Amino acid sequence: MTEKGLSDTGQQSDELRHEWHSFLGLLPVLDLRPMDPVLYQRCLTAVWRSRKSAISRTDLQQAAGLVFQEETLDFDLLVAQLVRQEILEPIISSPFHFQIRRRNWTNPESAYAADDRLSLIAIAREEQTARFRMLGVLSARISNPRLPEKRVQLIRKERDELERIYEATWLELENTIGSQAAEAIRKNVEETQEAGAVQLELPLEKKRTLDQEGEARCNQ
Repeated sequence: MTEKGLSDTGQQSDELRHEWHSFLGLLPVLDLRPMDPVLYQRCLTAVWRSRKSAISRTDLQQAAGLVFQEETLDFDLLVAQLVRQEILEPIISSPFHFQIRRRNWTNPESAYAADDRLSLIAIAREEQTARFRMLGVLSARISNPRLPEKRVQLIRKERDELERIYEATWLELENTIGSQAAEAIRKNVEETQEAGAVQLELPLEKKRTLDQEGEARCNQ
């Protein structure tokens, strides 16, 4: 690299550090009211989708599809809001690089985005428990040999529609809180309901024996 090239690189680096220090200094007093909420949502989603623990301003701009944003200041307002909300944390030694702080938050594009995590899990568990129970009821009706075929077809259609909603809801929950957490909730819902169904189907004497054995274990 020529001497002029080295000089230009050093000047650009100095300018970037100066811009970075100005950004950090202005963070507490920046007026974020002109910020575009739609563009902010795109930035928020880009951060949520990132699989890295840190992200640069350039990478965030690309991930949010804002590479052609004309005004750098407008984009910096979006970044400042993410920092204010403690979603990003500035890495002081690296200009315009940020640590991604919140990893357990809701997908901004999810239908559940307005709910906090605990409320969301409680709502999803309740809804899906009711749907899974109804799926079992409808499947049992379909298996009833006494029902006319026309009625069976109507019930099958109703069950298939409910099953699509059931599966779509699990997928939405997975996209919101992560696959492992969603799978654990689904497993708990389905195993609990299946265990309850088996308990109801047991002969009376056998059920009483199991209840007595359980009571004896508790009294030990």
